[in-house]
Amino acid sequence: MKTISKAVLIIISIMALSACKNLLNQDSINTPSATPSNKSNNTKAKAGLSVKTFSSSEGFSCEVHVLSSEKGNILVDPGFYNNELAEYVKSIGGLDVILITHGHWDNIHALDAIVKANPNAEVFIHELDIPFLRDPHLNCSDINGFSLLVDTKPKTFTEGFYTFSGYHIEVMHTPGHTIGSSSFYLPDENILFSGDTFMLPFVGSADHPTGSETDRNTTINQFKERDFRDDMKIYPGHRGNTTYKEMMEKNIDL
Repeated sequence: MKTISKAVLIIISIMALSACKNLLNQDSINTPSATPSNKSNNTKAKAGLSVKTFSSSEGFSCEVHVLSSEKGNILVDPGFYNNELAEYVKSIGGLDVILITHGHWDNIHALDAIVKANPNAEVFIHELDIPFLRDPHLNCSDINGFSLLVDTKPKTFTEGFYTFSGYHIEVMHTPGHTIGSSSFYLPDENILFSGDTFMLPFVGSADHPTGSETDRNTTINQFKERDFRDDMKIYPGHRGNTTYKEMMEKNIDL
């Protein structure tokens, strides 16, 4: 009898241990393991794609656009750099790239100041407009009563496809307003930065140094041959932002 009781106790003990082991295994499956994070607590999280436009309040017309996403931060046309713009750039972690659509003074006036505040930013302009940076006649500052001489030495581009700060960008050479005027088309983001070439009421004039009515007409015709989406966002250098559909409906030259 004692032998039978002892055997029963052994069997019960084995069953209990087996049940405990199963519970422990089940817990280890359902409980997530801790893994080290690659993200620093001090790193500012990037929001989705954003284009923020800043309009000059410094006595002249100029619009600066800042493109920002997880890819990087690009400023287009550094015409001015006030406190509001500087604080915004700081809030997104600084600039990676500065793109210049053309060399007129109201598009490059604050280039040196922005580069000083963002020393790691790369600067690009069309190779044909490089002389504008150090020539008050070409950049039209002389007719506005001062002489703008920019110290920054940008890198150059020509027409073609580039990757700037992670963005795939088609540089469209759109001369007429200046010899090196360019627009920046971002197909993945469905965005066009058009400088002083494609603005809502008209295409920028050819009345300034290196401007050409022949080039301007060619630029207009080539743009009309392109097949952009109606909802493509267009960010000009003046006169407000628009869409491709609205541009084609209201621009008197298109």
